[in-house]
Order: sequence, then structure tokens, then C-alpha cells
Amino acid sequence: MLADIQGRIGRAMGPLLAACALSLAAAPAWADAGRDLFEAQCAGCHPLSGHSIPDGPSLKGVVWRKIAVLRDFKYSAALKAQVGTWSPQRLNAYLRNTQAFAAGTSMFWTISDADERKAIVRYLESQ
Repeated sequence: MLADIQGRIGRAMGPLLAACALSLAAAPAWADAGRDLFEAQCAGCHPLSGHSIPDGPSLKGVVWRKIAVLRDFKYSAALKAQVGTWSPQRLNAYLRNTQAFAAGTSMFWTISDADERKAIVRYLESQ
């Protein structure tokens, strides 16, 4: 009976362990894609150094940071009016349509491709 239970557990856990292994193997691919997309579409205005530049605030640690709080960047009134934090979902919404998220924000760049947004946000989660 114990052997039967162990066999059932083993059969049930096999696909789960395989999925975990695949997800870990895919993580570097997401990181590489996100980094490349960030460098191509975002890095020109947003550093990851921790210090903002006149064109954009630093995005180092942006995920779960309160919106418009860095003291070394002058945010638009539209972003200052936002309440809450930059959750992955809010970053996705902002990147999809900055003006719908915060009408009047000075950021005009949007990313229409959902997979690209997801890769960039996942990359930012690691920074």
C-alpha cells in the first residue's frame, strides 16, 4: 500500500517538477529579452544607475516603488497625482498607454506589444 501511494505521488509530481525545470530554464531567456528590449526602447531616457537624468527618472528598483517619489527627478503633475506603487500590472498599463494611465504625463513612448511589455517589466523586477 505504501509503495502504491509513493508511486502515485511520484507520477503526480513528475509533470510539476518538469514544469519547474522548464520555467527555471526559461528565466534567462526572459531576462535577456527584457534587457535587450529595455536597452533598445527605454535606456535612452531611463538609467538603471540609481540616479535620474533630465530625460527620465532612474528605473532601478521601480517595481513596487511609490509613483513619482524620486527627489532627483521633476515629475509631471499627472504622475504626481497618481497614488500607489508601480506594481507589474501598473507598469504594464503605463507602458501600454501612458496618456490613458496619467493624462498629461510627459512620457510619450508606448509599447504596443504585450509580450515586449511583459519582458521589460519582468526585467525591471530584477533591477
